[in-house]
Amino acid sequence: MSAGNDRSIGTGMSAGNDIIALAATDEDRTSRPRFYSRIVSPDELSLYDGLTGGGLSFSSFVWLMWSIKESVYKYVSRADPGLRFAPLKIPVSGLRIGKDQYEGMICYGGLRLFSRSFLADETIMTVISAQEEFSDVHWGLRKIENPDDPAGNPDHSTQSALVRTFALQSMATVLPGAELRIVKPPDGPPEVWDGERLLHMPLSLAHHGRYVAWSYRLPANSSS
Repeated sequence: MSAGNDRSIGTGMSAGNDIIALAATDEDRTSRPRFYSRIVSPDELSLYDGLTGGGLSFSSFVWLMWSIKESVYKYVSRADPGLRFAPLKIPVSGLRIGKDQYEGMICYGGLRLFSRSFLADETIMTVISAQEEFSDVHWGLRKIENPDDPAGNPDHSTQSALVRTFALQSMATVLPGAELRIVKPPDGPPEVWDGERLLHMPLSLAHHGRYVAWSYRLPANSSS
């Protein structure tokens, strides 16, 4: 049924996002050089000094960097499915505190990409765009529970099902009337279909712990 993934990213038609549930991380382990040195390069450590005024802990900084790099990897790997995730090879620069988010720039794979990361008490969520203004890029985040687990922790199948449900609900608000569904090919990123028609609408899904997140870019002929 698949018509093949649109793996062209030269025009910015890609998507990448990530979510970190901070309760599922170990702050002490994260702050050890043996751990964070596999994520943050020596040059990138200096970025933390410019962010301390916002009350960012070092552990949260490390996971912020992970979130950015994972999002970039997902964005670029759409065109290069054989690409391996190597955090130290994805350089983050110009990281700063914006109005409501952390903003960064990444030059990787011949592309210049921009990141927006949103930090809350329990989560770090990042989205990526080839346009600094993030035009036509939509995203969202939801907290989920598993009523069958006394601790409330959702399993992988619950996470996967709910993130697709929430993403479809979000896309339906900007493409009213479309018969939207998400198809996951065995060898590529998720596809968005309108009935029997594949949309050029790159979608990225993420989940961690009790949180799921999504981002997508609208088709070129759509209005937001």
